[in-house]
Amino acid sequence: MKGRILFEEIPCGTEYLQTIIEAMQKSKELQIDYQQFYGHRETFNIQPYAMKVYYQRWYVVGYIKELGGIRNIALDHTLEMNLSAASFILPKDFDAEKYYANTIGIFVNEELIPNKVKIRAYGRQIEYLRSLPLHRSQKERASKYGEFCDFEYKLCLTPELSTHILAMGENVEVLEPIELREEIKRRLEECLIKYRL
Repeated sequence: MKGRILFEEIPCGTEYLQTIIEAMQKSKELQIDYQQFYGHRETFNIQPYAMKVYYQRWYVVGYIKELGGIRNIALDHTLEMNLSAASFILPKDFDAEKYYANTIGIFVNEELIPNKVKIRAYGRQIEYLRSLPLHRSQKERASKYGEFCDFEYKLCLTPELSTHILAMGENVEVLEPIELREEIKRRLEECLIKYRL
């Protein structure tokens, strides 16, 4: 079946997977040389708690000593990775699914409180959302057959949520909260400026 069953390609970062898995199994810290887009090179010591794939990128999530908290590191920004001699104990209360429970994507801000998010979908987007929910908290609230359907979520307001909504284009409208509606409107207006002659 070669060439007939296709998966999304993850262009880089996979070379570090075995090292991360070994560190997780042995409860060993990792030393990572890291460089964000347009950023400077940094070295982090991370206690790897879990891994996640998001938008064709691998991430390792864990406690980063230099930042004093749990963060994500994108493997495609990793320049070098080494297994450390230092050990760590995975916190009993850390649950990767709970950590990401109220967010879309990879960005987590533990200070954010989940909001009720309500969107109205139109046309084919209704069935897309029914068959592939935007988030597991999705609930269908109201609909007018052939016209629209309202969906409700419990989510933190993050840039990735806005990006997902914008990706649905004209087929989705944010009803609430007002601050998310205004953020989407602002970003759409900024986009339109680039297309004006």
